[in-house]
Order: sequence, then C-alpha cells, then structure tokens
Amino acid sequence: MYEMTNVIPFVDAGADGKLKLHNAVAMMMNCCQFQEYQEEKFCAYLRRNHLAVFLFSIQLDILRMPEFREKVKTAVKIYGCRSIYGLRQITMHDEKNDLCLIADATGAFFDIEARKAVKLEPDALGVVYDEPLPMECLGRKIPIPATEPETAPALTVTRSLLDPNGHLTSHGYFALAGDVLPPDFSFDRVRMEFKQQASPDEKVTPFLYRDGEKRIVVDMRGESHLSCAVAEFTTRPR
Repeated sequence: MYEMTNVIPFVDAGADGKLKLHNAVAMMMNCCQFQEYQEEKFCAYLRRNHLAVFLFSIQLDILRMPEFREKVKTAVKIYGCRSIYGLRQITMHDEKNDLCLIADATGAFFDIEARKAVKLEPDALGVVYDEPLPMECLGRKIPIPATEPETAPALTVTRSLLDPNGHLTSHGYFALAGDVLPPDFSFDRVRMEFKQQASPDEKVTPFLYRDGEKRIVVDMRGESHLSCAVAEFTTRPR
C-alpha cells in the first residue's frame, strides 16, 4: 500500500467549496503513479518486457466530498492480477479517518512493441498484494441507453491537457463529462470506461444520454466518431 497526504487547495475546490470531481480523480491517479514508482521490481519487469499499464476502467463511489483546506489521506492498494488486468483500490480518508471516496481501478497490460494487450501471471509482477476494503464493484463495460442523445460542445485536446505520455489525462475526461451534466443532477457514483486515446488537437464531442431520472451516460467521441471514453453518473443503492 502507498499513502500520500494532501490539503485540498483553493484551485481544486468548486463554487460549493468542495473538491471537484476531476481533481479528486487527479489526486487518486497521482497516488497510483507514485505507488507504481516505488515498486522497483514491478517497474523493472515492465521495462524489461516493454510493457505499459493503461487505465481501462474506474468506478468511484462518493461518500462525502472533502472541502477546501481539509487534510486528506489518499491510499492505493494493488489487490489482484487477472488475465490482462491489474486491479487497484484507491481510497481517500479525512483527518478523522472517515472514508470519503473509494475507487476500483482496472489497468490493462500492453506490449508497446507488439501493440497488443498481454496476459500476465500474478506472481510475475513482483508486487505485494493487499486486501481491499469492501466495495460493490460493477462491471467494467458501460451500456449506452437506447435513447436520442443531446450533443454538447466539443473539447479540443490542447497541449495543456496532455500527460507525460502525450495523452488526454484521465481526469480530463472526468472534467469534460462532468461539465455537460445538468446543474441540478445529483449523483454519488461514477464509472468511466476508457476505449481509445484522444490525439493532440483532436476534437472530442460529448453525447449525453438520459436513462430515467437517476442515470446519465456521457459518450465522448473523437473525430472518427468512435468512443474515446464513456462515463456513467448514478446514485448508489441505499
């Protein structure tokens, strides 16, 4: 397990004074990266075999969004490796150690030279697997409602939105999807399925699908009209 402590900064909080969704995702992804770097055997294994790990899907359950100036502790646990997927759980706790956010993230192992996903054995990675906290994890695939979508303005993938790999950042997709939601729509569970990378200068257009009053799906399509990522906003069952 890897942990990092942060104070919610002013620029990461929204008009309600709470941590913005996409910035919460950014904090979680940063924690995952630092955790990966500390696993020296794992990093050496990836380099030796020309492998990379790409985020395939993530489910984020929101119990409470931390507020501006709150101190939080973000932690990541690797809890499994199944076929082509590596499994991680990411949590965010407040100073009272109460759980605020919990996420289940699936990464896919990709052979950079062969340009294809590869299956790996759990013992080959050289990592310590931790026991995750209980969480209701839904499927990785997000079905798109069979309704007529609403089209929102496109986002151009500018240089400021790229990560060190030259890709649109994962939290950039969350920002794009979140910005097209109706202002009064309430949710506490978000799932994101990543399908293909958006290229620099490409325009990504969000298509919003309503499925009743409690589910909205946002399909973010590139200029080829293929999905780059699909997001689902819902309310957790009580």
